Amino acid sequence: MTMRANGKGDCPLYLIALLAFAGAAWAEPTTVYTHARIYTVDERQPWAEAMAVADGRIVAIGSAAEVTAQIGEQATVIDLGGRMVMPGIHDTHVHPPDAGIGQTIECRFRTDQLAEALATLRGCLAKLEPGQWLLGGQWNEGLFAGSKRMPKEILDEIAPDHPVFLMDWTVHNAWVNSAALRFFGIDKATPDPVGGVIARNPATGEATGILLDNAAYVNRRRLPEYPLEQRVQALRWALDQVAAHGITTFRDAIVTTSTMAAYQELHRRGGLALRANTSLTWKSAWASSHDEELALIEARQKFANDRINTDFAKIMLDGIPPTYTAAMLEPYLPNATFGDQWTGKLMLEPDVLRDDVIRLDAKGLTVKIHATGDRSARVALDAFEAARRSNGEGGPIHEVSHAELIHPDDVPRFAKLRVAAEMCPILWYPIPGLDWAAWLGPERKVWAVRDLVESGA
Repeated sequence: MTMRANGKGDCPLYLIALLAFAGAAWAEPTTVYTHARIYTVDERQPWAEAMAVADGRIVAIGSAAEVTAQIGEQATVIDLGGRMVMPGIHDTHVHPPDAGIGQTIECRFRTDQLAEALATLRGCLAKLEPGQWLLGGQWNEGLFAGSKRMPKEILDEIAPDHPVFLMDWTVHNAWVNSAALRFFGIDKATPDPVGGVIARNPATGEATGILLDNAAYVNRRRLPEYPLEQRVQALRWALDQVAAHGITTFRDAIVTTSTMAAYQELHRRGGLALRANTSLTWKSAWASSHDEELALIEARQKFANDRINTDFAKIMLDGIPPTYTAAMLEPYLPNATFGDQWTGKLMLEPDVLRDDVIRLDAKGLTVKIHATGDRSARVALDAFEAARRSNGEGGPIHEVSHAELIHPDDVPRFAKLRVAAEMCPILWYPIPGLDWAAWLGPERKVWAVRDLVESGA
């Protein structure tokens, strides 16, 4: 187990750890950590002063005198000078490669003020070669409040000669200019892709420059890929941030062949200090092709090592409530774009998802399904139930990712099916909260954490 020394003496809200205590015998201890404040996550002994570690396992813990009495004087002793030691945090949903690229390579603006954002974009444009793509983002819909122009026209004014592609704060939607739309071949006649929406002027049908969910993803993968060296350095930067917050094991929630190459190269250089669990894409618009995904799944053990676990898969089933792309059982509140009977979209048909989950479960892969609406959560649970019937009850514990909206009838199914509600309440920058009632009305329940816990999930 990994423990972390923390000079500030703070303690995180969520800890996932297993303290391994030995019985009467253990391998020769290598290290004793003493004069520390050790948080054990053990109700019988929540705090300790010293611990001994052998072969990567904690073999003794207690007061300095107790540990010394058990271990003897042979071990290497490290005096922590009163600092705190805590179990390493396991984060089950992060995207380090995207974070690293966004923060170290791309043009970022942390504001919901249009004038400030445009000033930043102009500065980034000045550094580009003629015709080069401008990539970046972290915008939110409030950026366009009060503007009478279509979003693409705002970018056209400052970047007439550069295609622009800017992801939003949710990393689900893109803001693009006319040059980018031409490159993608998007015009009035272009149909919405499965699981995506091309925002249009309701009067003319013209694309406005906003691409929602799969409409963004299928075109994002057509952008120029950053060289491997840049991707490795961006990943290194991101994992430094992860480690600095006490996270020692994490799940990268969507991994393509390109992403895996960066992890492999960083590990080859000895730079992957953390343990990475990689959710390999399945029928995702993020991947170059499904053939590529199949090849990665089939060859996954080739990429596994002491730091990388590849026995995970990721399926995107819907979008997100703020953009009306989460799949709902009941309609959203009416708006000008979607009308009064809109219930969102599934990215995969239920029967296709069912067959895919049965197949992946049979391979021993833990399947994480992105499902933010109550309909998508139900369809995901239906697929997991089919896998249990087909392959038996002993398969991996699968996950409904986000699980923001769950119909009360579906809450007990998580425990029954051995499915985890992988919930990560949203704290998106620059707006920490979301106005759910503005899209869904006040009656529906969001983040049913207590209901799930009390149901045994």
